[in-house]
Amino acid sequence: MTLSTRPFNLLAIDTTGAPLSLALQSGDRVYAFDRELARPHDETLLPQATRLLKKARMAWHDLDAVAVASGPGRFTGIRIGMSFAAVLASRLEIPALALSRFEALVAKTPGESICAVLPGWRDEMFYQLFRRNGRGIRPAQLPVWASPKEWAQARQGFAARGAVFAEAEVRAQDLLACAARLLGRKRRPPFEPLYLKPASYELKHKAGAPR
Repeated sequence: MTLSTRPFNLLAIDTTGAPLSLALQSGDRVYAFDRELARPHDETLLPQATRLLKKARMAWHDLDAVAVASGPGRFTGIRIGMSFAAVLASRLEIPALALSRFEALVAKTPGESICAVLPGWRDEMFYQLFRRNGRGIRPAQLPVWASPKEWAQARQGFAARGAVFAEAEVRAQDLLACAARLLGRKRRPPFEPLYLKPASYELKHKAGAPR
């Protein structure tokens, strides 16, 4: 049997932060939406995804898979995005792929030893070390949520060992390439959220705007 080589039609969702970030790959074209809206993600996700499909002249049933950022980020945001992706995939009978924002960041960063770094609350940081070899990219340690002091110490250690730091912004569009590779290899990672801080932490620190 000959497998189709056509590009996948993918919807990517990232609701882990304040902006709503969506990306739609329609064949070899990509449509994106990245904006912080006045209303919460659970009210805007479906309408904005529908508009993106309309812009691409696609219907929901044209999708081959849906990818969603599993974290790290806001507890509530992660739940909204993953719940939406799970329901959508079930209704359409397509794969739902949970991808960490670390994975998306490392995938677009050259190097063999790469430390993916993302901002947390205030000066705190999320980070995870990855290794790249001929078989692909693999985590070299568990993800960490660190205080400013802890991160400063960890950064020195990674730098001394020659690690490359991946510190760019991550959007839903960055999930597309990772999702396409998984689909091409017929792999599905566990559909699990990446919570690195408890939900109660957000309630205690409402004055500090998370990123």
